[in-house]
Amino acid sequence: MFRLVERKIGWHKDFDSSHFLALPYESKCLRIHGHTYNVDVEIWGELNENGMIFDFNHLSNLVKLLDHRILVSEGWIVRKSGDRVIVEKNGKKIELPEDEVVILDKPNVTAEYIAEWFAERIVEKAGENVKKILVKVWEDPRSYAEVILER
Repeated sequence: MFRLVERKIGWHKDFDSSHFLALPYESKCLRIHGHTYNVDVEIWGELNENGMIFDFNHLSNLVKLLDHRILVSEGWIVRKSGDRVIVEKNGKKIELPEDEVVILDKPNVTAEYIAEWFAERIVEKAGENVKKILVKVWEDPRSYAEVILER
């Protein structure tokens, strides 16, 4: 005899973004570069009134925010001027159209912080039925960062 132990949904998608890192040592990652990121999401919980743990469309919309954008830390923003964002870090001063930039409320733009940012956006849409969230962001086929949030 089987009994229902838990419910979980899983979701996977890729997106392309550019970034650079702020590091106190020499690294190729100080230069602007891009990745085809892959994000894996698992969400545990009970069914809501719609028969869902979480709506997959919310996850798709998050990826659309990041896809084909340059990701920067909010601490790197020198100023916004009209529809332009001016970023200054690592000896670079870059002026970009605001609609091509995603400003993360994180001190750096590492895979770890991207995963955390993604998980926090899921929490914003999660109902009381959601018990646990796992987000794994793959920077390449060998390297990932993972965060787990629990209620």
